[in-house]
Amino acid sequence: MKSTFLTLLFIFSMGITHAQTHREKEKKIRSEVKELFKNKQANCYDQVDAITDTHGKIEFWNICTLENGYRILKIESYKEDTYYQEIYFEKNHSLVYAKETENYIPKNHFLQIPWNCEFYTKDEKLLTYISHGHGKTETDTWNPDVIFDMYRQRISELERIKK
Repeated sequence: MKSTFLTLLFIFSMGITHAQTHREKEKKIRSEVKELFKNKQANCYDQVDAITDTHGKIEFWNICTLENGYRILKIESYKEDTYYQEIYFEKNHSLVYAKETENYIPKNHFLQIPWNCEFYTKDEKLLTYISHGHGKTETDTWNPDVIFDMYRQRISELERIKK
């Protein structure tokens, strides 16, 4: 009986240790990528480089091409009381970090109901993500891998913008 209890205790403690280690790794990934993104973003100018209307709303594009293969795409719009923002951070045309924001802000009001989700990726694989607020991530049908489809769609749209 004592040996069974000790075995179960050992297995349980290993599971907790593994879970903590996994969370710590995710936190480290988020911290390192976020720091790199902030450092690179500091070298970008906040200007509108292109305007599109392909999604039934006017979208403002900021494209920041940096040294060593880094690039940041920021797309912003406002429709039906909601502000939208997508940010894609890439290295050598491979997604490293993305952030999707939807912020309900009625015109002429201070009220805001924000939602955003940050995605951390490597080699076309989602490493981790973190969501804040109330939005898409609360539905049972939401899949975080959708960020890759969104990114590919935006790259396709970017290629069609006349230079």
